[in-house]
Amino acid sequence: MQRPDEKKRQQIVRAAARLFATRPFHKVKLDDVAAAAAVGKGTLYVYFQSKDDLYYSLIYEGFAQLVDRLAAQFSDAEPAPREGLRTLCREVVGFGFANPHFFELIRAAGGTMRHPRWEAKRRELVALIERTIRRGVAAGEFDDPHPEITAVCIPGLIRSIMLYAPKSDRDQDVVAGQIVRWVERGVGATGASTAHRRRVAPSRGKSAPRRPALANGRSGR
Repeated sequence: MQRPDEKKRQQIVRAAARLFATRPFHKVKLDDVAAAAAVGKGTLYVYFQSKDDLYYSLIYEGFAQLVDRLAAQFSDAEPAPREGLRTLCREVVGFGFANPHFFELIRAAGGTMRHPRWEAKRRELVALIERTIRRGVAAGEFDDPHPEITAVCIPGLIRSIMLYAPKSDRDQDVVAGQIVRWVERGVGATGASTAHRRRVAPSRGKSAPRRPALANGRSGR
């Protein structure tokens, strides 16, 4: 039985990346990948269960690099909250446009990832978005009582567009600009007050307690 070898795995991944970058997903055959990697087709199954598994692994590496790069960028020189949020939106949109078939595979798999590493990286990205929004709230730039919910919604917007928007409407700059517009108008600090910013949920799943209503229908302020 053939033993896995990381150099050979990377050789296969690089060959597959070149093919997926130049052909539609359905036109890339495992025979083509094996030929491009100069290995036997049976060797592919030592490392990957199927073409979908190979594609998932390939896209994961790109996604992990994106999240790691953004985390390092925000750690080295943290941008202002508004500019940071724009950067995150544009970068995630860019990933979606670079890997359009990825979202179709997710839907075909029932919305679940086959690799446990995906969930950890997805949480890292969401946490980075959430922290950026919370910094904006603390600075008075944003007005968002639940940054943890907004942070989950932003990648979801991109997924929905890639799955359901007409292809004729999928211009990367237009999509990025529209998502930034939605998000900025949604969390913009118009009318925000110091008291409101203090009520921002400190952790996931918690919100400010509601004040009891008085008999005349007014809140107990």
